[in-house]
Amino acid sequence: MKIREIEIGYPENQHILSPPDFDGDEAVYRQFLHQVGVEKRYLSEPGETASDLVLLPAQRMLEKLPAEKVDFLIFSSLTLDFKTPTTSSVLHHKLGLKKNCGVMDLPFGCAGFPMALSMVKGLFSNPNIQNVLILLGEIPSQAIHSEDRELKFLFGDAGVAVWVEKEEVEKESNFVFGNDGEGFNYLNVLKGGAKFPFDETFLLEYKNEPQIQRQGRISMDGLGILKMVLKHVPEAVHSILETNKVTAEEIDHYLFHQASNLVLNTIQKKCNIPPEKMIYQMNDGGNTVSCSIPIAWKKAELEGRFKPGDKIVILGFGVGFSWCGTLLRYESI
Repeated sequence: MKIREIEIGYPENQHILSPPDFDGDEAVYRQFLHQVGVEKRYLSEPGETASDLVLLPAQRMLEKLPAEKVDFLIFSSLTLDFKTPTTSSVLHHKLGLKKNCGVMDLPFGCAGFPMALSMVKGLFSNPNIQNVLILLGEIPSQAIHSEDRELKFLFGDAGVAVWVEKEEVEKESNFVFGNDGEGFNYLNVLKGGAKFPFDETFLLEYKNEPQIQRQGRISMDGLGILKMVLKHVPEAVHSILETNKVTAEEIDHYLFHQASNLVLNTIQKKCNIPPEKMIYQMNDGGNTVSCSIPIAWKKAELEGRFKPGDKIVILGFGVGFSWCGTLLRYESI
C-alpha cells in the first residue's frame, strides 16, 4: 500500500503561546517550549465537530483525485457525531462518494492512524478495493478545563485526509499491536458514555465550562503515560523491526505519535535511535491525537526529509494504553 496524498485542515482559531500564558514567567515558558515543544495550537469553535474539521481537507483531496475511485472510507476520531449512525456514513454522503463504497468508524485515539492502515491492509486483500480514504479528526481542546494549563497548552485540534492506494506488487508491511489495561487510569474521559452518563451533579460542577458539559473532561496522568511508554514502546519498536525482517541500521526515519518532545526524547534515548532519524513536529499544532502521525508525515515530506525507498517506522500509542505500528516505505508521486 502507498500513501498517495495527505491533506491537513486546521481550525481558523489559533493560539500562539507566549510568556503571558505562563503568568509572565519567561523561564517557565522557555522550559515548556523545550520539554513539550508546542509553539502554536489550533482550536475548534464551540459546537464545531471532528467531522467538520475533516471536510475541507477531504474536499481538497477530491479536487485532486477522483471521488468515484474511493472504494472505502475510514473515519478515525475519539469524538463521533452520534451514537448511531456512524459518522463515516454521514461523511460518505456529504462527500458524494459512490454507493458501493464501504465505511467504518475507528475511535482508537493516538494509535488511530497506524490502526487505520492495518485495516487498509486487510481491505486490500479484496480485489474490488483499490483506494481507501482515511479521514482523521480530533477536537481534544473541547474536553479540557479552561484552567487546566498542563493540558490546554499541549493538545490541539485538527482534521486530516489520507489517500491510500493499492500497489501492483504490495510491499510487506507487517503490523504490531498491543494493549495494557493498566493504562486506563492514566488517560481517559469517563463522563458522557453509557457507563457514566452526564448527571445533574456533573453539569452543575462544570456550569461555567460548556465545552466539558458537551464532551466530558480529559483526565491525564503524565507520569503514568510516561511509565507506559517506557514499558511498551521500546519492545514495540523491536517487534516492528523483527516482524518486518529489518535491522535498526536499515531504518531511515522513526515517526512516533507526537505526544510531546519529552516523550519523543525519552523514546529516542531508550531505543538508541540516532537523533537525526527522529521526526519532531510538535511546534505547529501540538498533540493532535490520531492526526499527529499523518500531519508529521506531510510536514516532513514538504521539508524534503523523505526520499524514494526510505524505510519509515511509524508507531502510535496512547489512550488504553494501546499501541499499533508498522514499517512503511516512502514512494514519491
